[in-house]
Amino acid sequence: MPTGRARNPDYPRSVGVLGHGFLAEPVMQRLLHALPDATHIATYGTDADVFTQLQRLGAKSAASAADLAARSEFVIALLESLDDLEAQLSGPSGLLAGVHSPTIVVFGGISSPDNLRNLSSDLAERTAGLLKIIDAPLSGTQASAAHGELAIAVGATPGLYREALPVLELLGSCVRVGGVGSAQVANACEQYVIAATAIALGEAAVIAERTGLDLARVLHSWELSLAGSRVLGAARGKLLNHDFQPDLPAGTALAPLDVAAQQAWRTGTSARLLTNVRELFQLLDRAGLSSQDLAATYQYLAAQHPERREAQA
Repeated sequence: MPTGRARNPDYPRSVGVLGHGFLAEPVMQRLLHALPDATHIATYGTDADVFTQLQRLGAKSAASAADLAARSEFVIALLESLDDLEAQLSGPSGLLAGVHSPTIVVFGGISSPDNLRNLSSDLAERTAGLLKIIDAPLSGTQASAAHGELAIAVGATPGLYREALPVLELLGSCVRVGGVGSAQVANACEQYVIAATAIALGEAAVIAERTGLDLARVLHSWELSLAGSRVLGAARGKLLNHDFQPDLPAGTALAPLDVAAQQAWRTGTSARLLTNVRELFQLLDRAGLSSQDLAATYQYLAAQHPERREAQA
């Protein structure tokens, strides 16, 4: 719940959360806990269950995207894609209809860098500079979001970055990597590394188990040699307990991997491993495992390759 702190001029007077992605609830929990009481916090989205839960946490409800924009100086858009954001922009109840003063929209989803740059320029022109987009795909689990420990690459001008930093720093560690669109590339590369690590971990766990090793001991030895691995630390308990309830859904890797593949092609980079990782996550999606935790790569790999026992010499 709110901390009871008085109004701080470093923070906006009003913050809105648009959309009900898997991070919406923990992000809202974090904002309600960390922002001063004087900051008005509102939400709007189409998931009735999440909407109700956010209201229970203490967020005020907006009647539409336009109403949310009218109430908010700072809007965090927790939408999966740029298409989702564009769908919320137009019409009498759209976001643009509610913009009447300087408004910052932080896009926390995934997009083609060029498409996001084009939309940012278009919105600045259509609103005479009142609406400004910050490129900031949020990276992390629900637990890390609730504790303000997300990893956030930010694409914005230096001035806009400084203006948004007080709120963004409440959500996690922020690094400005360039202008709008640049954070999409940085995040895509990060998600590629995480996805590839998850696959390697799943394959290695299957190999170790089928060889007859105690997986708990093996994972402990890996933790010693791979100290600081965020993927290994998050996956250890899930692998041992075969618990694949999502803290970081496997499907969240698909869009960033597409962005990484586009940038590899655009830059003439030979990315053979990326091709394999992307194909495997597409297979996970077809198998209906996108809503499972990222550690479900182990579950999929174990099911695809039946155990074999080689004849002993």
